[in-house]
Amino acid sequence: MKSYRAPFVTLSVTNKSLALVLAGLLIAFSAQSQTAGNWNMNGTLTGTAGSHISLGTIGLGSSIVSGTFNGGTEYYGEGGWPTGAIDLNAYTEFTLTAGTGYYLVLNNVSLIQRRSSTGSAGAGPNQWSIRSSLDNYASDITSGSMTSSYVTYTITLPVAFQSIPSTVTFRVYGYNTTISSGGTSRFVYDNISVQGQAVSGVLAQQSIDLTAKSAGSGNVSLQWQTEGFAAGTDFTLQRSTNGVDFQPVYQSQSTDNTRFQYQDAVSAAALFYRVAATQPDGAVYLSPIVAFQQQTAKQTRIRGVVAQGSSIKTLLHIEETGAYQLTVWSSDGRALLKQTVAMSAGEPVADLSLGANPHGVYILTLSNEAQQSSRQFVY
Repeated sequence: MKSYRAPFVTLSVTNKSLALVLAGLLIAFSAQSQTAGNWNMNGTLTGTAGSHISLGTIGLGSSIVSGTFNGGTEYYGEGGWPTGAIDLNAYTEFTLTAGTGYYLVLNNVSLIQRRSSTGSAGAGPNQWSIRSSLDNYASDITSGSMTSSYVTYTITLPVAFQSIPSTVTFRVYGYNTTISSGGTSRFVYDNISVQGQAVSGVLAQQSIDLTAKSAGSGNVSLQWQTEGFAAGTDFTLQRSTNGVDFQPVYQSQSTDNTRFQYQDAVSAAALFYRVAATQPDGAVYLSPIVAFQQQTAKQTRIRGVVAQGSSIKTLLHIEETGAYQLTVWSSDGRALLKQTVAMSAGEPVADLSLGANPHGVYILTLSNEAQQSSRQFVY
């Protein structure tokens, strides 16, 4: 099931408001023949917007090496297109934003695109997919293949795109790239067009504010505040160790917008969290992903002990500057020598005198308030 950010409107229906709703629906049905935004690539990356709409300039993902116009009538992103599966940083993107007091009703996207025709048999991505910011680019709206000849691809948008409170960004990914002899890897556009319009009115905004903090002892404290969701929405906390593959770890249902919390016990150093809100109509909203880095314990330790005459040389690894106690113990557990020293972070060396103690097996400990390290040595 595809996931989309699907805003909604709560209405108190009177005769007057019912008339307004019906009028809005008539506008939505007629929007399909109108152009909300068009980018013709004729020497510019800016587009022509419909009424009460602003457009972002065409952009490329960070994996793409460069973008260039060809003959002033087409534009391509060159280099960086993956030879295998989708790279989430290899894309072309475009954005539409409704004016103040309006929301977007979008019906379809039209892409005139191809791969490079250079080389003996063309070069660049063989596959493409289109995703949007409504679900944080988590799933394909649709996908397909392409050749070195231009084709117009018309993508009918799901119902979630009929009620966008403010802004939506589309990303078109290219992947499964091949490059024939003499070819150059390019994803080429002649035109991008979005059909729809801005409609007067303000929709309820939906949001999930998720935070992750350390709770000590390897635990992560998660809290999230939700707004704009209907009663009966299921909220599922999801965890990932790579930022891509998420698994559910906690679920709760709310009868109203509220605050949730959960404490997660997990040992991975790098963690990623998000919340999926599954609404009563089946639409799914995904929160932004929150990254969390586990704080690893300071690994202060004894690297080695070298006997030198009546003394020993201790080789230490100190990760945090502070006061440390060095203690020499006999094999039967008696403390023979204690010495407190101030040490700077790094790998210092400390000399301890064992005096008249007989030769044999001893234990050296290095400790402070938070940790202890020990090492057996022969004197």
